[in-house]
Amino acid sequence: MRKQLVRSLLAFAIIAAGFTYINAENTANASSELRQKLSDLEEKRNSNEAESGETKKEMEELEDDIKEVEKEIRELDGEMTETNEKISEKEGEIEETEERIDELRERIKELEKRIAERDELLKDRVRAMYQNGGSVDYLEVLMGAKSFGDFIDRVSALNTIAEQDREILEAHIKDQEELEEAKEEVEKELASLEDSLEELEDLKEKLEGQREDKNDILGDLEEEEELLEEALLSLEDEEALLKKQEEAAKQELEAYEKRQKEQQKSSSGSSGGSSNASPSDDVPSVNASGELMRPATGSVTSEYGPRWGRMHHGTDIGQGGRSNVPIVAAADGTVVQAKYMNGYGNTVLISHRIDGKQITTLYAHMSSTSVSSGESVSKGDTIGIMGNTGASQGPHLHFEVHEGPWNGAKSNSVNPRKYVDF
Repeated sequence: MRKQLVRSLLAFAIIAAGFTYINAENTANASSELRQKLSDLEEKRNSNEAESGETKKEMEELEDDIKEVEKEIRELDGEMTETNEKISEKEGEIEETEERIDELRERIKELEKRIAERDELLKDRVRAMYQNGGSVDYLEVLMGAKSFGDFIDRVSALNTIAEQDREILEAHIKDQEELEEAKEEVEKELASLEDSLEELEDLKEKLEGQREDKNDILGDLEEEEELLEEALLSLEDEEALLKKQEEAAKQELEAYEKRQKEQQKSSSGSSGGSSNASPSDDVPSVNASGELMRPATGSVTSEYGPRWGRMHHGTDIGQGGRSNVPIVAAADGTVVQAKYMNGYGNTVLISHRIDGKQITTLYAHMSSTSVSSGESVSKGDTIGIMGNTGASQGPHLHFEVHEGPWNGAKSNSVNPRKYVDF
């Protein structure tokens, strides 16, 4: 039922946006129902029936269906985000537990070593006592003193020996008790670790179930995923977004001019700068070549350009299904907006000035965002975490570059490789 709904809403979106119908050769894997629906509506449009009351009614009905699908996807994205957060928390708990177990095991090794060394010492003392007849004749030692001073020394020596023996025995008993407690604590931590691992598996199974539910909505075909993304985006209020972009562009222009003046003032001083970003395998290098930096680590999984007979307006980056990868700002700029954008899911739009020219970057499908509209960001600042929200069938970053402001038709999109060295 859901797949039929998706295919119907796709037809509406394509007709409403004036998309050209893709011939059967380019959509060999698409369902016959989808092709027939597209064909029927295309025929109506070509025969000037698109403005008829009947067609308008069909479009209105499909628009409601689109909103219903959008709502389902958004709800699932919320559930998946919550599950991902629980998985991250549980993984953190497991890591802490494993660290405590390692510390306890090191402590156990130290205690066992001390106990073994003390055992040897005590065995030597018992052996010496045995060789002396089983005990030390303290009276004989004292009476053998040659002077009063020697007598005092012998009393002090005997007291010292007795005190050392007592301290050795007390320390031995204490270490034995601590060893038993440490072993018991390790057993408890191991049991807790086992429970946490089981809970983690349950959470991962739950997440996989949520992904399957989402894939049922999106459809089995990746072609439908691409079409759905465009269909849902066609419902965005571009007028409000345009206003935000104008405000962000103005703010960024002022910031750019200020940076230019500061650079001119400091040009006579030492050149170069340093980044506040801490080095990490998961965070791209701020000093990488290219006018824009790479927004995430990982492999390019899909390039900019024609894909499945349609235009893919961005570059996709993924890390083999990982969803806890930081996403960073590709350059200094002003955040246009950070919100859920239907097919794009959790999305951040940033306005930049590159060599005096306005550039807009878009970061989509994030599990969460950490910036807000109007906020100034620096190159390399973390703006969110890689995810699977919106019309996405696996964790990845969809990254777009536009020369000028972003628009729904994506008419000014360019290949990100023009500015980024991937």
